[in-house]
Amino acid sequence: MYPFSTLSPATGSALDEASGEKFIYRITRANDADEHALNLSRWDQRYDQLSAGSFEGMVSELWLPKTQIFVERANRQLRQSCAAWHQSIWFGIPAAEDGMMSMGSKPLPENAICIRDGGAEFDLLTAPDFDLYGVVVDRLSFAEYLAQEHAQDLDHLLRQRDVIAVALSHKARLCAALSNVLDDARDNAQHASQALSSDLQTRVFDALSGVLLGAHASTPTPRRQISRQQTVARIREQLLQNPGQPPSIPELCERLHLSRRALQNCVEEVTGMPPLSYMRSIRLNAVRRQLKYGHDGESVSSVAYAWGFNHLSQFAKDYRQLFGELPSAARQSAGH
Repeated sequence: MYPFSTLSPATGSALDEASGEKFIYRITRANDADEHALNLSRWDQRYDQLSAGSFEGMVSELWLPKTQIFVERANRQLRQSCAAWHQSIWFGIPAAEDGMMSMGSKPLPENAICIRDGGAEFDLLTAPDFDLYGVVVDRLSFAEYLAQEHAQDLDHLLRQRDVIAVALSHKARLCAALSNVLDDARDNAQHASQALSSDLQTRVFDALSGVLLGAHASTPTPRRQISRQQTVARIREQLLQNPGQPPSIPELCERLHLSRRALQNCVEEVTGMPPLSYMRSIRLNAVRRQLKYGHDGESVSSVAYAWGFNHLSQFAKDYRQLFGELPSAARQSAGH
């Protein structure tokens, strides 16, 4: 069996190194948002934890010759910056109520399925406690399947859409089909066969085809929501441009040409958090990331100062409230 820990972001059309394998199945668990992000193989992504408390995440993942299927679960709200492997198409199926999750500038309705081309970065804002099915298919192989089995053109079905709306019953059937595929792979992981791999692959393509053929266009996102998403993105850019001196609310209002009330409404609608809390969370995630993956010689205090936390006792309190542990634990878990 191919050692999964060696997999790297794809540059080819599918899982080239494992093309001779029947299938690969694994389950990984994490107690850190960044570790959770790394557990999804062949994706380029970074996660920020936004809701407070100890983190628990799990990924159940299956690789077939032309497809990656996974279920991602986490108990905290995350901001995810993601890109799937190249020459692929990602279908994301969130299990969440209306407006609990968003992709880019679009709040996701309950009947939403997300679509993005591999290699194209996108942002997801998750629910505080979420399940997300993901299917990444080799674009050429799936297009050939649609043409041969349904006489349909993939590009025509997608129509450059990044969110499609389907009947809730169709979405439930798709999730059930994916769950059954994962269960069958898990139950037969020790006795994989080429026949089962081929059967699982066909079942995935068939389930996705049924959804695309029955989908209808999602409601266009109101311009106000797009504008507010863009404002929150600009706030994040302002934070990262000069991390040691985070801007104050009045400074942000001046730079973004917004009133204090308008700024607050933007951030709260998009993130569900007041502006200061959101900005603090982004900076605390950056500190945690640097403590776990940065240089050995950096002390906790030096990293905190570098991200504008000048009162160490308050910093430690805020860090513990968000992550459920002291900053020193990040150093210890990283082996420093």
